[in-house]
Amino acid sequence: MNIVSEKENYTHLTKPYDEKIDNIIIEESEEENEKQANKKTDKKEFANNNQVTNTKKKKSYFQIVRENLKSILTPFKNHGESRFLQEYEDTYGRTHPNFYNGTFKQAFNTAKEESKFLIIYLHSPEHISTRAFCEQVFCNENIIEFLNEFYVCYCDSIKRSSGFLLSGKFHVTTYPFLAIVTTNSSSQSQILKVFEGNFKAYQLLTGLINTLEQNSALIVPPQSAGEEDEIRSNREIREKQDREYRESVAKDEERMKIEKEKKRIEKEKRDLSLELERLEKERQLEIEKKKIEKKERQKRVMEDKRRNLKPEPNYKTEEGVIRLRVVFPDGEKLSRSFKKQWEMKNLFDLVDVQENNSIKPEKYYFVKNYPKTSFSVKNITFENAGIQDGDTLMVIKK
Repeated sequence: MNIVSEKENYTHLTKPYDEKIDNIIIEESEEENEKQANKKTDKKEFANNNQVTNTKKKKSYFQIVRENLKSILTPFKNHGESRFLQEYEDTYGRTHPNFYNGTFKQAFNTAKEESKFLIIYLHSPEHISTRAFCEQVFCNENIIEFLNEFYVCYCDSIKRSSGFLLSGKFHVTTYPFLAIVTTNSSSQSQILKVFEGNFKAYQLLTGLINTLEQNSALIVPPQSAGEEDEIRSNREIREKQDREYRESVAKDEERMKIEKEKKRIEKEKRDLSLELERLEKERQLEIEKKKIEKKERQKRVMEDKRRNLKPEPNYKTEEGVIRLRVVFPDGEKLSRSFKKQWEMKNLFDLVDVQENNSIKPEKYYFVKNYPKTSFSVKNITFENAGIQDGDTLMVIKK
């Protein structure tokens, strides 16, 4: 392929992007356009007064960078290119041009092998303009498509030693910073275009298109089919490596998601178990509390009954006195004298306050065998109930 003769072909390929630039311009903020209009007069006067000086500065800048380009190509150690990509995507998402996964030297050689220009993006995570650039310019679908098709994009953070060294070699003064570099081995490499500071998506796309069209003759194509096969093979290997890396990242993210969900479920189970344990302890404490309160009430009732028991009348000296024999379920026996006019409540209270019997208060009644009669009413007198002197009453559990 003859690059010089195909300069018109690049123009043909990039022509659709010219139309997209107009669409990007329309999307720009009206507020920003108004600010630019307010400053237009001052800028024009400043430009007229400093045109010569600026031209000299620009020339001096490119001369300095060109002199340092050879030292820039000294290979940097590949410490964490994948980590930079991961950190970038964690912050700004995965919508961005294809970042070259390798050292600057490797990116330079890849661009040369693929007959493309190398574009360098130096990332300053703490700069005030960085977030706007990454979220509004670098994620523009037209810019992404154009860079992926016609450029090799090398990105590095100035927080890393390699990125910091590059920023010094390029004499970067503000961010975001992008530079387009030739990779022609037949002539001295050059800095074709630099983007610094605040710029819009349409400005970047226009610069990319113009640089490609105006400098297409500097791109040297492979000299043989063998070189083309090698380039294609290298590209396929890189694409495979990139695909495998992204698949690995996706698997890691899925694994971390599953582990996170598993930990969440386990925590919920632990929390539920602890809550159930707490509720059970509260229930047991409430049960014990009620038992204690019940025992206390029963104790007070028994004490009242014992205190209110009528003194036993003298069976031999007092009139209207009967003597009864009470037999408990465990065989224990009790004899006691009562007056016939007393209510049977006195007998029930007497049985209730006995300490070593086998019955519970209010859970029994009395039975007389001759004749067979049962007694459970408390507010009836012994005489009216038909109980006579010398009767034996059996205590029967309910």
